Parts: sequence; structure tokens; C-alpha cells
Amino acid sequence: MSRYVFLRVFVFSLLAVLGGIYLSSFQPPASNSLGYPWQIERLASGHTQVFKLILGQSSINDAQLLFKEEAEITLFVPTDIKHKSADSVSGRASAPVVEAFFSQVKTGGLKARMVMSIDIPENEINALYQRGVRVATLQSGIRKVTLSDVDALAVRARPITSITYLPSINLSASLIEKRFGPPAAKRADPESDAIHWLYPEQGVDIALSETHKEVIQYVEPARFGELVRLLKAVK
Repeated sequence: MSRYVFLRVFVFSLLAVLGGIYLSSFQPPASNSLGYPWQIERLASGHTQVFKLILGQSSINDAQLLFKEEAEITLFVPTDIKHKSADSVSGRASAPVVEAFFSQVKTGGLKARMVMSIDIPENEINALYQRGVRVATLQSGIRKVTLSDVDALAVRARPITSITYLPSINLSASLIEKRFGPPAAKRADPESDAIHWLYPEQGVDIALSETHKEVIQYVEPARFGELVRLLKAVK
């Protein structure tokens, strides 16, 4: 009798497990918590949020927690601030800039690299440079400075001012227009074959090129004019 009860309980338990597996197959897949590059939210404060990061508020530390990756913090110092740096991954640094580099980020199932810029007051840049633990001169003459551990720790707590998204796959113009919508303006890059699609309301600049992968840059809408002026000023 006890053996019969045991078998009956075992069968019912097995059916319950199989039934749970069967029903779970009908559940929709969980959405990616970081969102897609075209999911940009304009907040009441005027800031924008993308990848769960609020530009001008969220810090590099916040990004590291979300991406589960420690960023590489670097100071880029052009030898001539009038020169357009091509060695800074974000592409248009014409003055010293501190950047945080994430080598492997996955959002919405899409793999990408990300570069985040941090505003540092001019009077602090020289001190960061002097305390740098390593200085390498790139082919263009740009100096790439590895910050001290103490300085890098302080930088990680500062707000992110811009995000540059570098997808691992090619994004076609048709896909970009479908997801982001038609741009408010298009502008040719005078130093490459890239065409910049501009979305000032969202603070987004998308560079499309026939020879290079697409680059998507996010800034606060209030600072979008600075981004456009930098683009216009390129000779």
C-alpha cells in the first residue's frame, strides 16, 4: 500500500514539473533590462535617459554596476587643441578629455563597445596629467594618459556627460530611420565619408559611413548645440 502511495505521489510530482515546463514555454521572453539604443526617454528635468543611465546625473560607477564591467579610464591630451583627435574613440575631442571605455556591453541582445565622457574642470586637467602613471604618445601626437588609481576612483563618481555607442554589427540607414525616426537634419562630415543624422530633441548624433561602422552619440539636449558647433567647426 505504501509503495502504491509513493508511486502515485511520484507520478503527480512528475506531471506537475512537466506541466510547469510546458506552460513556461508560452511565457514571453524577458525583455533586456538595459533597453535598445533607440529607446531614449526625455525626462521632466530636461535630461535624457538611455541604457538606464541619465546623462548629467548617472556616474561611471552606475554604468559599471549595470554593465558588470570595470571601465578603463583615460585622459586624452591633444598636442594642439585646434586639432581634431581621431584617437579618442568618441571621435571629436579637440581639447583634453577624460573618457571611460567599456569593451563589451550587451543591450537588447546587441553587443557593442561604449565610451563615456566626463567633464573635468580645466584647472584639474593639468593635475590629472601630472599624476598620471603612464603617458603614451599616439601616432597623431595625442597623449594618452593612464590616471592614478586615486584619480580614476574620483572620476568614476562623476556624472556622465556623453555616451558614444559603437555597435558590433552594421546598422543600415533604413533600420536606423525605422527605429529612431527621420532625422531633423543631415550633415556631411568634412573629414570622412560619414553623414551625421541629427536628432536635437533627443540629443542624438548618428554617424553613418560606407567604410566604417556606425557611431551613435548621446548628449544632453541642452548641450546638443555644442555638438553641432564642433561638427561645423571641423576643417
